[in-house]
Amino acid sequence: MEVRQTLAQVEFFTALAPEALSRLEQASSLRRLRRGDLLFLEGDPVTHLFVVERGWVKVFKSHPEGRRQLVLHLEGPGSPLAEVAVFLEQARYPASAEAVAPAEVIAVPKDVFLALMDDTPALARAVIRYLARRQRRLIGLLTQVAFQDVFERLVGYLLKRLDREGQGFVLPTNTELAAILGTVPELVSRKLWQLYREGMIRLDDRRVFIPSPGYLKVKFKLPAESEDA
Repeated sequence: MEVRQTLAQVEFFTALAPEALSRLEQASSLRRLRRGDLLFLEGDPVTHLFVVERGWVKVFKSHPEGRRQLVLHLEGPGSPLAEVAVFLEQARYPASAEAVAPAEVIAVPKDVFLALMDDTPALARAVIRYLARRQRRLIGLLTQVAFQDVFERLVGYLLKRLDREGQGFVLPTNTELAAILGTVPELVSRKLWQLYREGMIRLDDRRVFIPSPGYLKVKFKLPAESEDA
């Protein structure tokens, strides 16, 4: 996929005119990451925001002594990274990012992005709307943790991935998935095995196939997703 095409898929860059998108493309560069490569480290000065072109990148916080990680979110093709960090007063990345599979990431210089916002009111408004929706999604996640059990959260996560990527999407590790769902790896493993044993999912290594998504939605009484979810 071309850099320009990927940038055009980012929610807030759809507001850019073709000439502004070309300016962004010319200033950006492509970074290739192997699995386990770090994109940036918590505390590093913010120099770029990033857009995933291929593969998956996890954003995480580390224990001060390095013994544990808290995975905040996983981002795939077309998703931005560090889009909030560029606005921080201290301008340092508040978390780290690492490729969980071979990935290609577009690096957009912070200064170019901010200059485009100054020059393009439509982009500034689009970014504000994006950040508002992002906050709404975070509140939704907190609500899920508070009011849904692990089984419901797991099924909801699987169905969202299916909607975005289709059958055969690749699961993160149980440790990463547990962090996303607000639980522990052992419980994730048991719930995945139960779904597999009862025929509600098929697993091929870490690839997931869901024979009847509609049945899962009805069985677990999952709410319909809103437009901004």
